[in-house]
Amino acid sequence: MLVGCRSKEIKVYADEEIADFDALLQTASKSNAKRYDLRHQEHCRAGRIPGFFCARTNDSKGQEVSLDEIVENLKIILGKERKRLIILVDYDGNDANYVATKLFQEGYHNIHYFESGYECYANLKGSEFVPETGECDSCSL
Repeated sequence: MLVGCRSKEIKVYADEEIADFDALLQTASKSNAKRYDLRHQEHCRAGRIPGFFCARTNDSKGQEVSLDEIVENLKIILGKERKRLIILVDYDGNDANYVATKLFQEGYHNIHYFESGYECYANLKGSEFVPETGECDSCSL
């Protein structure tokens, strides 16, 4: 059973819960929440939910980092802040589920993601959605 942010579970938002996900995003914009887009860097830079960080960067050898490397990087960034709000988005929920599960197993408890992914989110929002593009200058690590 997946429940809200005060519990120690992962919260997955279905399409019909887009209003709840948007409310979470509003809360995140006013807090020190961590928001990560797990899609490939070129897709993330082409358009992402405002305030999300493109997590699929390249390593020192120019290779795209793996999901396991992203998890390890997030553990370093988050440190002992186990209750920090973490919001993930990807293509279809699979990568977000993987990262959320790994972080949960490491003791992080306030993890949320939109299960249908970025494209579905953008389509559901329609013309009111204005993606952020380019480098993640305003994004929060």
